[in-house]
Amino acid sequence: MSLIGLDPTSGPPPVRREGRSVQPRLASLDGAVVGLVVNGLGESEAFLGALYDELRALARVGPAVTVVKASVSVPPDPTDWERLISEVTVAVAGFGG
Repeated sequence: MSLIGLDPTSGPPPVRREGRSVQPRLASLDGAVVGLVVNGLGESEAFLGALYDELRALARVGPAVTVVKASVSVPPDPTDWERLISEVTVAVAGFGG
């Protein structure tokens, strides 16, 4: 499995190369471990927590893995990134300013 991280400040995403595939959309969120990537602005952690609660009302999602970034302008630190790619099925990232 490969992951492509997108940085909105770096320009358009790279052109898709031959041999790469897009991961299929999950048929259901049932059992999915949900990553919540919080940017630290305002009430973003509370907002993503409320979003997770709504997902729990719609599907039998698994636990949430919450990661709070050090700043809006940086990716998750390496330890948090490792948690996301090893433990999480689907993620929601809060961004903006």
